[in-house]
Amino acid sequence: RVDVSPPVQVNALSNMLPSATVPESMTINELRQAIVAMMNRKDELEEQNRSLRNLLDGEMEHSAVLRQEMDNLRRKVAEQEERHAAKIQALARYRENEVLKVQLKKYVGAVQMLKREGQTAEVLPNLWNIDGEFTIPEQKQAENNEELANSYERKLIEVAEMHGELIEFNERLHRALMAKEALVSQMRQELIDLRGPFPGDLSQTSEDQSLSDFEISNRALINVWIPSVFLRGKAANAFHVYQIYIRIKDDEWNVYRRYAEFRSLHHKLQNKYHQVRTFNFPPKKAIGNKDAKFVEERRKQLQNYLRNVMNKIIQTVPEFTVSPKKETLIQLMPFFVDIQPVGEPVSKCNRSRVTTRFPKLSRHHQREPRNLEPQSGDL
Repeated sequence: RVDVSPPVQVNALSNMLPSATVPESMTINELRQAIVAMMNRKDELEEQNRSLRNLLDGEMEHSAVLRQEMDNLRRKVAEQEERHAAKIQALARYRENEVLKVQLKKYVGAVQMLKREGQTAEVLPNLWNIDGEFTIPEQKQAENNEELANSYERKLIEVAEMHGELIEFNERLHRALMAKEALVSQMRQELIDLRGPFPGDLSQTSEDQSLSDFEISNRALINVWIPSVFLRGKAANAFHVYQIYIRIKDDEWNVYRRYAEFRSLHHKLQNKYHQVRTFNFPPKKAIGNKDAKFVEERRKQLQNYLRNVMNKIIQTVPEFTVSPKKETLIQLMPFFVDIQPVGEPVSKCNRSRVTTRFPKLSRHHQREPRNLEPQSGDL
C-alpha cells in the first residue's frame, strides 16, 4: 500500500526517480552488474589478501630462520672466543714457563760456572761490598740465592736420574715381555705338536685367561697326527699314502688314506659345514706331486686341516664332546674307520691293523715285512 504524500514531496521524489520512459528491466540489470562487480572486486581483494598473508608468513619463517642462524653464529663465535681465550692463556702460561726455564738455566749455569772457577766465596762479597752499610744484607741475599740455586740444581739432577732410571726400567720390562711372549709361543707350539691344537683360535682364547683355562680343562682329549707318508705302487701307478694316527683318551688307531680321499672328505664337509670352506686345504697338483719337499708340505697342511676339522666337530657336536669315543667319531666321519681284510681276526695290537691295511692299497702289491710299519716311538 502506498501512502499519499503532500504534493510538494511527490514532486521531489518524482525528480529523483528515473523517468517513466526507462524500463524497469534496465535498473535490475544495472543492479546485477554492480553486484557482480562488487563480488569480483571482493574475490580480487581476498586473493590479494591471501597472497599478502602468504608472503608475510614466508617472510616471518625466513626471519625466524635468520634469527636462529644468527643465534647459532653467536654461539659459535662465543665458543671460538672461549677457545681462543683458553689458547691465549695456555700460550701465556707456556711462555712464562719457558721464560722461567731460561732464567733458571741461566742462573744455574752462572752458579755452576762460579763454582767451577772457585770464585763464589770471593766474587760475591766483592760485588756487594761497595757500600759498607749494605754488606751484610746483600751477603745474606747472595747466600740465599746460592742455596736456592743449589736446591734447584739438586732437583734437576734427581729428575734427570729418575727419568734415566724410568727409561732403563721400561726397556728392561719391554725386553722381558718380549722374551716371555716368545717363550709362551714356543711352549704353545710344542704343546700343539705333542697333544694337538686346542679348540678354537688360540689368539682369541688366550686373551681371556678364565675362558682359556675352561676350554683346556673341559676339552675332549682327541689328537690327530699325520706322522709319515708312504709311496705305494710302481712307475706310473705310484701314489702316496698318508698315515693318520688318531688318539681318543686311551684308544688309538691308524688310518691310511690317499690324497683323493682327503679331497672327497673336504667336498663332503663343505656341504655339511660352511665354515670348512675357510680351512686351508692343499690344492691338487698334477706335475711335481712326487717331490719330497712338496709331499712334506702337503703332509703338514693335511695334518692342520684334519685338526681344524676335529676342532669343528668338537665345537658343533656336544654329545661327542661329552663322551668322545672311537665309534662315535667313525659314525660322524667314516673317513677315520680302519677296515680289516675279510677272514682275518682283529688283533688287539693296532700295529697289526697297520700291516694288514697295506695290501689293499695296490692291486699289484705283495705283502711286505712288518718292519715297514711305523713304530709307536715314531709317532
